[in-house]
Amino acid sequence: MSEITAKQPIPERYLEQILTNLRRAGVVQSQRGSKGGFILVREPWQITLLEIVTVVEGERKDKDSSTSPTLERSLVLEVWEQANTASIQVLNSYTLQDLCQQREARLQQSPMYYI
Repeated sequence: MSEITAKQPIPERYLEQILTNLRRAGVVQSQRGSKGGFILVREPWQITLLEIVTVVEGERKDKDSSTSPTLERSLVLEVWEQANTASIQVLNSYTLQDLCQQREARLQQSPMYYI
């Protein structure tokens, strides 16, 4: 975990909460000991970003439409539903492996030269 916080600007306490939620959801498992940490339970190509976002942020719920609908409220709700559907489709189309491959491709595009 300290390796992650050293590379990413994520507070350690928040990262602990995220990893605990991911462990409870069966995405990672923890290992104790000198070589301990967290490992993925499944292969990276089997874990979608939608699964990760759902674990971290919670299940996406429909907006409460119990109040009397106005034309404006209905229009806004329709836009939000479209945005939600689109975001679910995008997040479900990427896996952890996709992100790793894209990262590696971008790192190779801008190599560092040392003199």
